[in-house]
Amino acid sequence: MSNQALAQQLAQALMLEQVQFTKQQLLDSNNNTYLQQFVHRVYQQANQILLKEVIQCQQLHAVVNKYAFELNLGAELLAFIGNVSQKIHHFILNTPMTFHDLLSDESFEIWLNKILELEQVRLNAQTYLTQNSQVQNISLQLANQIVESNTPWLDHLRKLKLGEQSLGSKLLSLVQEQHYQIELKLEQQLAQAIVKQIGLVITLPNEELAEMALQIWSDLKTRPVRESFAQLNAIDVEEFFILVYEFWKELRQTPQIQAIILHVVDAFYESFAEYDLKALLNAVGLDEQDLHEETQRFAPYFLRGLEQAELLDTLIEALIQPFYQSDSTQELIQRFLK
Repeated sequence: MSNQALAQQLAQALMLEQVQFTKQQLLDSNNNTYLQQFVHRVYQQANQILLKEVIQCQQLHAVVNKYAFELNLGAELLAFIGNVSQKIHHFILNTPMTFHDLLSDESFEIWLNKILELEQVRLNAQTYLTQNSQVQNISLQLANQIVESNTPWLDHLRKLKLGEQSLGSKLLSLVQEQHYQIELKLEQQLAQAIVKQIGLVITLPNEELAEMALQIWSDLKTRPVRESFAQLNAIDVEEFFILVYEFWKELRQTPQIQAIILHVVDAFYESFAEYDLKALLNAVGLDEQDLHEETQRFAPYFLRGLEQAELLDTLIEALIQPFYQSDSTQELIQRFLK
C-alpha cells in the first residue's frame, strides 16, 4: 500500500475517532466539563475583545433593516398568533385575576404622580378642547343625544303633523319652531358646559385629581379582569393582534420611524463600542454563572435530540472533515509515515 493511500486511511480513522470522542464529550450528562470549559474560556477571553472589534455599526444597521423593516411573518406564524390570542382570551375569562394582581398600589401611585407632573400637557389639552371645532361638534352631538334620551315625551311633538292649511297646523308649526329653537339653545349650552367641565377637570389641582384617581382605582382594583374582558369576543382579540402587526408593517416603512430606530442603534453603538464583551454581558446583568446555567438548560436536551435523530455524528463530521481531507494534512501524515 502506498504512503498516500495509507495516509488517507489514517486520516479517515483519526477523523472518525475524533467524531466519537467529541460526541461522547458533548453527551456526557454526568460530567459536562467539555461544555463548561468551553463557556469558561469564552467568558474569560471576552474581556480582551471590544464590541467595535467584532461588530461594525453598519452591520447593526443591516440587521435592523432586514429583521425590523423588511421581514414579514409567514401565514403559519400569523395563524399561530390568532390561535394564541384566542387561548389568552379563554384563559383570562377563566381566571380570578384582578387588576390589582397586574398593578400594585405602589406602581399605580408612581404612574399617577408622574402623569400629574405633566401640567403643561394638561394645559395644552384644555386649550385643544376649548378651541378645536371637531371637539365642539362631538360635544354638540353628545348633548343632542342627552336631550333626546331624557325627553322621550317630546318625541310625539317633534314628529306630529297636521293638515297644512288648518289653524291647528299653523299653531303646531309655531310651537314646534319655538321648541326647536329652545332645544337647540339648550343643546349648545349643554355642549359648551360639557367641554368646559372636562377642561376644568383636566386642570384641577394635583391633590384633587390624585384623590379622584385613587378613589376610582380603589373601586377598580378588586374587580376581576374578566369582567372587562368579557365584553370582547375571542375573534376581537385575534383581530386586534393582527391589526397591530399590520399597523406595524405599515408604520415601519415610514422614513421617520426608520430614522428613529436607526438613531437608537447609533446611540447604542456609540455608548458600548468601547466595551469589551464581558463588560457588555455584565451591563445586561449576565455573568459566567448565567452562561453556564443557560448552557446546561438547553444544550444537553438539544444534543440528545440530535443524537436520537442520528444527526450529531454528521454535524461533527461536517465540521472537522475538511481538515482531514485537505492536501496539507495528507502530506503531513505522509511525512510522518516515512
